[in-house]
Amino acid sequence: MTSSILAARNLSKVVESAEGELTILHDLDLNLAKGDSLAIVGSSGSGKSTLLGLLAGLDLPSGGTVLLAGKDLGELDEDQRARLRAEHVGFVFQSFQLLDSLNALENVMLPLELEGHGDARQRARALLERVGLGQRLSHYP
Repeated sequence: MTSSILAARNLSKVVESAEGELTILHDLDLNLAKGDSLAIVGSSGSGKSTLLGLLAGLDLPSGGTVLLAGKDLGELDEDQRARLRAEHVGFVFQSFQLLDSLNALENVMLPLELEGHGDARQRARALLERVGLGQRLSHYP
């Protein structure tokens, strides 16, 4: 059996609203092994973004635990969660957060360079080719 890279146990999220408490997630359990893929689908307002934020440690649950790479996100401070996210989590935002003045290759290189990768250009090129954008390296958003 493959060990989990991400696990959620009894995950719940409750927030205060004008009408009182609103339960966004209730008793969710999830296990993902390294290399697994998961699609989270649902109607607007169903809790998809909240779930992703909880699984990445951008937000903390009202109840339950999230383990990322064997570490309980609820026991880590914000900086520790950010470091763990940098090592194990990737995001594709709905509004891609691209810089208009940089082409595709440069937009992918930027976070790699900020992370200190000496081979940022080569790595960015390989990543773009991997997702089918190898012919669009010099295109702008």
